[in-house]
Amino acid sequence: MARKTVKAEWLSQINKAAGRSISEKIISFDGAVADYLEHGEIKGLSEFTVKSYQKELKELRRVFVNNNVDLSDIRALSERDFAAFVKSQLDAGFARTTINVRLRTAKLFGNFCVRKKYTDENFASNVSTLKVRHEIGATFTRAQLKRLLDTPDITTFEGVRDLTIMRMFADTGMRLSELTSINLQDVSMADRSINLQRTKNRYARRIPLTKRLYSLLSIYLRIRGVNGSTDSLFITAGDEPINNRTVQYQIREHGRRSGVLSEVQCSPHVFRRTFAKFKIQAGVDIFTLQALMGHSDIGELRNYVAIYSTDLDDAIEKGAEYS
Repeated sequence: MARKTVKAEWLSQINKAAGRSISEKIISFDGAVADYLEHGEIKGLSEFTVKSYQKELKELRRVFVNNNVDLSDIRALSERDFAAFVKSQLDAGFARTTINVRLRTAKLFGNFCVRKKYTDENFASNVSTLKVRHEIGATFTRAQLKRLLDTPDITTFEGVRDLTIMRMFADTGMRLSELTSINLQDVSMADRSINLQRTKNRYARRIPLTKRLYSLLSIYLRIRGVNGSTDSLFITAGDEPINNRTVQYQIREHGRRSGVLSEVQCSPHVFRRTFAKFKIQAGVDIFTLQALMGHSDIGELRNYVAIYSTDLDDAIEKGAEYS
């Protein structure tokens, strides 16, 4: 037998019918979002994750306002509002993967509101995510990668730094946020490795250095020198920690100057995809690749294996020896 529950929207009616004067605490959408983001910070979520939630919920709010949804009481939201949000995003031309990220954020937010008893039901959870074709994004060819790495002017500090950064992306497959968070003490030249402390899944991991990356990083460290203003591994000419936007801009500029940008997108994530492609083509198993790249699960990597593995080519003739 289903358990009977008293919905929040009925409480005022019950109190009125019973002549009760008990006041109800009403939480607005904005108030609930503020509590949710604060909860994420207290829980220890990364700054990147909290900002991502903030960005997606801001977009959700924008659409709600455009659709004249009442945001003064979080209990007033309905399944229809979230379904309308998805439709408006599709009509606006957003990618299905982007819409799914926003919908998943809304569902996590809804779960939080239910746990806090701000509302009785998470109506976002009733809206299904969109079906997405599993495709692999752009990657560099070996020739394109060589042209990119040949572009920086190594007679300048910035040129050596950018070359080292691009080589690190190419040889480790690390994320942009991971690279810009590396401090000098995270680099172990004696052990020929980097210990990533600030990762997406919050699990530190050790990344060995290739011989060529070790050699290049050794030279970069000598040019960088030691100063008291910052411990960041990669810095600007003014001894400030380099930020994500600068790295993205510099890679794009080298892509433009080399001509690679006219052929394929040039970004840290394309380096990451390329790293996965080359490792799979070289026969590295998926679990080792997962450890190197810091994936929480191998779901995404399975797509790379399906496209780039040569196992099927090797297996196609086996069992076909008949006359």
